Amino acid sequence: MNGTVHDLVGAWRLERWSMEYEDGRPAEFPLGPDARGMLLYTPGGRVSATLMSVGQPSGSLAYAGRYDVRGGAVYHSIEIATDPTLVGLTTTRHIAREGDVLTLSGPDFHAGTARSQKIVWRRLS
Repeated sequence: MNGTVHDLVGAWRLERWSMEYEDGRPAEFPLGPDARGMLLYTPGGRVSATLMSVGQPSGSLAYAGRYDVRGGAVYHSIEIATDPTLVGLTTTRHIAREGDVLTLSGPDFHAGTARSQKIVWRRLS
């Protein structure tokens, strides 16, 4: 299903964040297989993502900025982040939605890694 702004607005709980490799290597989990997180989309075009590792005090990623939905993808323009190298980047995430499950997939934050991100979220009520 192609995504629209209406499909995204609200709060989402992280189900799984993995890095998928083009060469067929097993997927990796940047914050572990049991990572937790929340993704918020506002009707006014703001996005906030916070992800954390369970059991690793320093394992976390958070960013916020603006988003735009075009052609079945959402673009996050990162304005602030716990990783300063992400500030100023615009990510591309392809949208797949089935009921309350939202899958965002696309290139890694930095080019040349031969891997892509796959992030699965479940809508919070």
